[in-house]
Amino acid sequence: MSDCINSKRWYVFYTYPKFERKVYEYLLKDNYEPFLPLHWVVRQWSDRKKRLEVPLFPNYIFIKIERNKIFEVLQTPKLISCVTFNRTPAFLRQKEVESIQQIVENDYPFEVSPNLSIGDSVVITGGALTGMEGILVEERGNHRFALKIESLNQSVIVNIPSDCIEFAEVCV
Repeated sequence: MSDCINSKRWYVFYTYPKFERKVYEYLLKDNYEPFLPLHWVVRQWSDRKKRLEVPLFPNYIFIKIERNKIFEVLQTPKLISCVTFNRTPAFLRQKEVESIQQIVENDYPFEVSPNLSIGDSVVITGGALTGMEGILVEERGNHRFALKIESLNQSVIVNIPSDCIEFAEVCV
């Protein structure tokens, strides 16, 4: 049991938005072993297109440490928290890290989509309906969703590209 606590694992940490690279640099400077998978995307603005290297998992960084070092690592600026499931720190297996490395190092086209399920509360993050919240009611194909907008007091189904939908913050 103490072997699990003292062995190094790839723990998952949450960063401030757009600070993944800065946190990565801080961690390297402090002699930790961070992993920040990046990939290339083309972003379209009204007047131009630009190719950018962005984090594969926005707001997340992985750090190979012993479990007892988590609190120490959380002192890093712009690092918010260690991701947990059932109050246990989340970690990736070495094989998963190697798979992610293989994916980003090769030129195969890929896309990351949030793990949304029918019934999830979601918010629209892009387009004319930005900020509108609803319930995911149907998945149509690989890139489009139908969304039930309850705030209109009617059931309206709207097709929204998957990259414009995120989990909604649920206040309890």
